[in-house]
Amino acid sequence: MDSKAMYKEKLTTADQAVALIKDESSIAVPVAVGQPPTLINALARRKDQFTRAELLTVVDVYPTLFHNSDRDPAFILDYSYCIAQRKGLQEGKYVYTPGRLGDVPRWPDWGRKFNVVMFQAAPMDSHGYFSLGLSCDYTLPWARQADLVLVQVNENMPRTFGQNFVHISEVTALIEDHVPLATLPEVPPNDNEKIIGQYIADLVENGSCIQLGIGGIPNAAALALENKKDLGIHTEMVADSMRVLWEKGVVTNRKKTFMPDVMCCTFALGTRELYDWLDDNPMVQFYPTDFVNNPEVIARIDNMVSVNSTMEMDLSGQACSESIGHIPYTHTGGQADFVLGASRSKNGKSILAFESTAVTKDGMVSKIVPHLKPGSFITTTRYDVQYAVTEYGVAQLKGQSMWERVKRLINIAHPNFRDQLRFEAQQAHFI
Repeated sequence: MDSKAMYKEKLTTADQAVALIKDESSIAVPVAVGQPPTLINALARRKDQFTRAELLTVVDVYPTLFHNSDRDPAFILDYSYCIAQRKGLQEGKYVYTPGRLGDVPRWPDWGRKFNVVMFQAAPMDSHGYFSLGLSCDYTLPWARQADLVLVQVNENMPRTFGQNFVHISEVTALIEDHVPLATLPEVPPNDNEKIIGQYIADLVENGSCIQLGIGGIPNAAALALENKKDLGIHTEMVADSMRVLWEKGVVTNRKKTFMPDVMCCTFALGTRELYDWLDDNPMVQFYPTDFVNNPEVIARIDNMVSVNSTMEMDLSGQACSESIGHIPYTHTGGQADFVLGASRSKNGKSILAFESTAVTKDGMVSKIVPHLKPGSFITTTRYDVQYAVTEYGVAQLKGQSMWERVKRLINIAHPNFRDQLRFEAQQAHFI
């Protein structure tokens, strides 16, 4: 049977597709834009028919019928990197699974198998292949092991390249629904973030390969990098800032010592302009997270610079990037992967960049603290943090004694908190 005939045979409705999912199934959808909202909504409509099932969602960007649902032990929602459902996660309505994003494809090896995979894809090509578009992540490895692979075909999904194709013969059922893709507007950096961005740019040499996240600080760093030459990109997520650097000729990937001439990533999230730029662009290649986020792969790239953020750092250099005390806020993502990989790269650098203060209901607080809040999730250990950057400067912590770490971190803390930090450090006999 040719691919067109198979396509026609497997084409169905969303309700009929999810009716194939058996009780006691574990269901997974991709990161962010690749999630199939039509199939997810159909699944939500029949969730009461399950006595035991779970759905894993990483970076929830579509408003589905699961949103604001109550805790249900018969149908467990795992929001492992929560955005829209953060409040419900903090209230204990949902579960989450800690872990490096690069390790997620290996979960079946550790006893947690997802037997149903659902994703959005670009329309099938003439050879019978679907491009997973903007989300390759862990979905492809799991699809190869799943009992059911359900696809929402969407003509709005860009056709991208790399190791992110599924053949029609591997698909159980498919639907067509050309919904608008989730987008994320560019975040303009504030004045502090612009200063931080310049400090980051000063650490990046011509010919370096960079990893940037999303938000004000990465955008500020991208703006500050506009005078650099021949930068490369190997990153977990592609954002608009990278598109801008490419279009300005700053990013060429020519100097990359591993996978030269192409930008390597695992998913994309940003504006429609970003998605249009990625469509049919052979110079951007998507691979699963167990490749892109593998520290051994990252370490093969000379002059690798990873840029991530954190929510709180103590005076020893421990970084909490996931929680406010014991209350979950976000997820490890690829921070731990890229910090470790960059540290093992020849001439590599890992940077944790953050504003020195945050505004809370109790007023302004320092993000550099003597001790992390009780129950805080440590994302990056004090052994792995290299550069800490705030609007007040750069602290290089690798190889430094506790006395020296305290001095350097206090120097980049907000001036209003430095005396108190010094006093607390003396009380704790850190200095």
